[in-house]
Amino acid sequence: MPWERREDNGICYYRSRLLAAFSWLGQAFSTRGPARESTGVGAEKATGIKDRTETAGFFRHYGLPPDRVQMVKQVHGDGVLVVEEPRSGEELPVADAMITNRPGVGLATIHADCVPVVLVDPVRRVIGAVHAGWKGTLAGIVPKTLARMEAEYGSRPADCWAAIGPAIGACCYRVSPERIKLFQEKWPQLDLAGAYQEAVLDLAAINRQFLEDLGVAPGHIDQAGLCTSCQSADFYSFRREQTTGRMLSLIVMK
Repeated sequence: MPWERREDNGICYYRSRLLAAFSWLGQAFSTRGPARESTGVGAEKATGIKDRTETAGFFRHYGLPPDRVQMVKQVHGDGVLVVEEPRSGEELPVADAMITNRPGVGLATIHADCVPVVLVDPVRRVIGAVHAGWKGTLAGIVPKTLARMEAEYGSRPADCWAAIGPAIGACCYRVSPERIKLFQEKWPQLDLAGAYQEAVLDLAAINRQFLEDLGVAPGHIDQAGLCTSCQSADFYSFRREQTTGRMLSLIVMK
């Protein structure tokens, strides 16, 4: 199901049509505008960005003051943060994924090619937000986030839904054979024969396969299929620009 592009009150964003069916859920991936100069409370410590005005407006579009949104210092690892209350005004905790069962607490990650994955358990009312670059994908951050949701809240993959947002696609993500070999050795179940021949990786597809292998129903996964490197009008791309801004991936239970 293709993601839809929307513009409300001057704020442009993409959202999963599949997750939009949950009236109690807010979910969006910003375009170049809302995250151009800011990524939220404390984010300047992680990104060097100073002005938070535009991102505060993006959060408030979902009824969230910035201090009700948890962000993290992303390090391309596999750490998963359990969020009870946002840590307002503090040094950002180090992690690349977050989970919570608290309504009114937003989870936001920042992206400029890396894969944004949001997870929803509508049975136990649990959400997760994941930043999966190639290192995090190799480390299995999406499977580890689902495992943490199960350990903390009793979530089952069969009950979960997922949306995989805009990220660099195989069309643009050329890598070395050595990097592909890392994936082949750690995840032999992945079909990477074509990737090795073409010297490309499709990180979104790999994370989708992880979800399906764990028991998330294929019909419960909404993959955007939007390449951040190709679509320069809407998205920043580190691979394309090297020095660039970031987009926001946001999820919240209203």
